[in-house]
Amino acid sequence: MADGKSGKGNVPSGERDTVQLKPVDNWAGNSQGMFERMIQEVPEALRDVFRGKLMDILKQKAKGGAYQESHIVEIVREIVPEPFKSNILKAFATIGGVDVSAVATIIEQFPGGQETLMALLHAIQAHYGYLPEEALRIVSQKKGVFMSTLFRLATSFRAFRSEEPKRYQVGICTGTGCHVNGSGALLKKIEEKAAADNGEITLEKVRCLGCCDLSPALMVNGEVYGGPDARAKISEMTGE
Repeated sequence: MADGKSGKGNVPSGERDTVQLKPVDNWAGNSQGMFERMIQEVPEALRDVFRGKLMDILKQKAKGGAYQESHIVEIVREIVPEPFKSNILKAFATIGGVDVSAVATIIEQFPGGQETLMALLHAIQAHYGYLPEEALRIVSQKKGVFMSTLFRLATSFRAFRSEEPKRYQVGICTGTGCHVNGSGALLKKIEEKAAADNGEITLEKVRCLGCCDLSPALMVNGEVYGGPDARAKISEMTGE
């Protein structure tokens, strides 16, 4: 419910919404995320009512087939008044391959104001692997926080990523022990691969991984490799 104090079976509205949107295979492309973005322009107390009405219209347009992105755009253009129409259509332009339907449910798990932002951003990153701009826009609207504030948080802490992670997240130790044992040569190989046009590596140099007995050491996707294992892992990543 809008006041956050009551609801059917004490189930948050975001979770009820997710149930109503099944089965997900009826949604084509980004249509589900676009539908959710459209719903966010409706006052929270009226969303359940409007969701049902808009779903009825969507089903009529789909005629038993999948819900297409074009159907959502048609609904917005035909029945949504200004300035909401322009807001929604502008938001649609930012939706690119990211299913944002889970964001509202994640936000429901962190009631409160700006004091919840750090935990909320960590939860969003845990779900997507990074912080999609589309998700931040929904947080901005739902929490009443400026996008500039969210961008500042997202870029001020190294724990957050603003880009979709590549296949390999690599941290290579540049400490004295690893350097003496050949980390420089390993680093050069990884840098060359990371710089390639089709590179799949995100590289970070770290002072120490805390495992000098394994030098030269590196961390790949959270797992530490040392000595011969490190060299073998690099050969695997570079295709040598």
